[in-house]
Amino acid sequence: MIAIGPERFRLPFGAVGFEMVEADASSFAEVFGRLAKDGSVGLIVCGESFAAEQSGDEFRELCLTSKAAVLVVPDGPESQGIGTELVRTAIERAAGVDLLSATEIEDSDH
Repeated sequence: MIAIGPERFRLPFGAVGFEMVEADASSFAEVFGRLAKDGSVGLIVCGESFAAEQSGDEFRELCLTSKAAVLVVPDGPESQGIGTELVRTAIERAAGVDLLSATEIEDSDH
């Protein structure tokens, strides 16, 4: 389990046993790409603000083809929905249908 990003983002994850990997805006793409291809990494957690700065399609494809599970966590005042969209795409690829949208529709009916 690895938390990637600046120290202020990584510290809470380090407290619960995550390995912490430093990355700033200029190095994030290279560091993330290397970790995503590493078969010994099971989970990568990164902040949504860094994910938003990456090339959208390239970052999403890397997340979806990563050997590790990727969790994009809101790290600013407002969520940009990147993490939710990545989960939605992964479920849609696996199940062949967008199950999250179906669940959201059912929840709004109640």
